[in-house]
Amino acid sequence: MMNEPVIITNPARCRDCYRCVRHCDVKAIRVHDGQAQVVPELCIVCGTCIRTCPQKAKDVHSATPDVKQALVEGRKVIASVAPSAPAYFGFHHFSEMETALKQLGFYAAEETAVGAEIVGLAHRDYMEQMPDRWPVIVSACPVIINIVEKYYPDLIPHLAPIVSPMIAHGRLLAQKYGYGATPYIVFIGPCIAKKMEILDASETGAVSVAITFRGLANWFQEAGIVFEKAANSTEPSSAVDARLFPIEGGLIGTAGLSTDMLNNSLIVASGLETCQNILSDIRAGQLNASLVELMACTGGCINGPAMADLPGGIYAARQKIIDYHRNRPAYAPVSRENRPDLSRTYVDKKVPIPEFSEEQIKDVLHRVNKYTPDDELNCGACGYSSCREKAIATLRGMAEVTMCIPYMRQRSESLRQVVMDVSPNSIMIVDEHLGIQDMSPSAEQLFGCLLADVKGKHVSRLIPLYDDFIAVRDTGTPIIGKVRRLNDHLVAEQNIVRVEGQSLLVAIMRDITEHETEKQKFHQLRAQTLEQTREVVRKQMRVAHEIAHLLGETTAESKMIVTHLAKILEEEESK
Repeated sequence: MMNEPVIITNPARCRDCYRCVRHCDVKAIRVHDGQAQVVPELCIVCGTCIRTCPQKAKDVHSATPDVKQALVEGRKVIASVAPSAPAYFGFHHFSEMETALKQLGFYAAEETAVGAEIVGLAHRDYMEQMPDRWPVIVSACPVIINIVEKYYPDLIPHLAPIVSPMIAHGRLLAQKYGYGATPYIVFIGPCIAKKMEILDASETGAVSVAITFRGLANWFQEAGIVFEKAANSTEPSSAVDARLFPIEGGLIGTAGLSTDMLNNSLIVASGLETCQNILSDIRAGQLNASLVELMACTGGCINGPAMADLPGGIYAARQKIIDYHRNRPAYAPVSRENRPDLSRTYVDKKVPIPEFSEEQIKDVLHRVNKYTPDDELNCGACGYSSCREKAIATLRGMAEVTMCIPYMRQRSESLRQVVMDVSPNSIMIVDEHLGIQDMSPSAEQLFGCLLADVKGKHVSRLIPLYDDFIAVRDTGTPIIGKVRRLNDHLVAEQNIVRVEGQSLLVAIMRDITEHETEKQKFHQLRAQTLEQTREVVRKQMRVAHEIAHLLGETTAESKMIVTHLAKILEEEESK
């Protein structure tokens, strides 16, 4: 038996979009630390959050592993296949589905329409016996039962106390296959709310688990099983009308009651918003009808959460059901003696909503800069219809203050302005056409102009050499720390980056003109000093050369004199 929540969230995929909150009719989504989690006690398991999540962060708990484990254990696994199956799998004979399921290891498979037939007849009997409780709300839809028990518990007396076709069929199958060992009954359908329905205290045990058409299709694909087209035959099947149960008016038609849409005493409606309107009208005593059939999914079960990935639309699926119904023979209905107990009870499951004082609500509104009614934009970006509703949700712990998009934008712009105002470096923002969109005060001072005078103008108005902007725009490669002469009088260290997804370029420029001027002066001084040094060395070398030359001449003369003197002395000595 499943212990995990029906709807689960993948935290890695959930990203601050609040779309599930926006589309949840009962606001059963709690946002904490930017993660949207379904609150089980508030959830009616309609599957809207799964349908609408753009990041596919919401999914339904799979019971397929439980069924596989039951097969491994050798359990007698019986399938109850919902009447909308032909629209999903496209088979024309139920024997095709039965054969495929037996290839997976199922002991037997039957159509849930068998249970739908006896449920429809039970509703007709109830209508004849209980005229004082009009309007009677009839529904095989667990989402409708959930919303009545959790949000309209005062209307529980109007609910026909009869089980759904799934539970009725489960009890029939338990009677039929219960010899020897308790069968493991698997409901296969388009509805994820069935997973919660089988856990209801008044219905526990009738069905073991529920898997979706999508889950079964994946299992077929994994096992390499394809439908084998069956030959035309007079195979036994459920009552004809019961196969129309998944479309609007299916229950009333199965019960043999009028399906005339102009009959004021009978109301058939689908779509959660429409159903809520009808429930509100019943609560207000404004509905003059004897019978109301409600289905949460627009068009009926053929548009269930596990049918959303089908090609075509609601009416294509509806046509497939009608065609299947027309071409299949019926067999004898279940006799009254063999019908299981179809009664059920309902429970008030409403979660009390705490009341908050006006001061508390205003305090939350003030935290997002909403001090007057004009400040309450009621834009719905947070997922709630009004700022006050979101404030109450915040007090309940269902929402976060930072979910207010206008406030966060205002805060972001305020922080941006602080950065722009206090930054000593010059900041310029240009669009993809290189038009100036914003400038910091330091940039205005640097270029000697006002933003109002150059906003929308091409960046060349201030920076004639703008090829770096073009390079960053076209390649996305940022330029960091590049020294560039922007014009005749300005040298700056440039940092230019592209803002992804916004078609903007941000340039941060540090004025280094003075530094570059001093650097140039230093280079000039160094060059002059080097030249002067070279000149001094040249002069010193020239002097040294001249001294050497003079020393050379004196040495030669001395040598001559000494040589001449030695010669004279030698001559004197020889005498």
